[in-house]
Amino acid sequence: MFTLRNLIIVAIAGIIGTIANAIAVNIVAGAEVMPLILSWGRHAVAVVVALLLIPIFARRADLGAWILALVALTVIPSLLAILVFGAAAPWTFVLSVNAVYAFFATLIFAVSFERS
Repeated sequence: MFTLRNLIIVAIAGIIGTIANAIAVNIVAGAEVMPLILSWGRHAVAVVVALLLIPIFARRADLGAWILALVALTVIPSLLAILVFGAAAPWTFVLSVNAVYAFFATLIFAVSFERS
């Protein structure tokens, strides 16, 4: 389940999801995109949260896995952003841009995941 290959895929998925999130924040709110993309802290949190994809897709690789992954990868980073990191944006904004992260991270992982 937690093979080196899957861990590398999670890292790539988390980083690509974070880049997509940064672009979404730029498009919606006009924030500078490069500081968001180059933030190692954002990437670290994204990769740690994306680790949930491994057990989610190891148990089931159907629509239920997609739904659970999208919900978990949207809600958990949103809670962290507002409650831990003090983001001053409204919940709807934070949830919507984190849904972009969730979608891209899940997509990258789902097409590359290898059951062991």
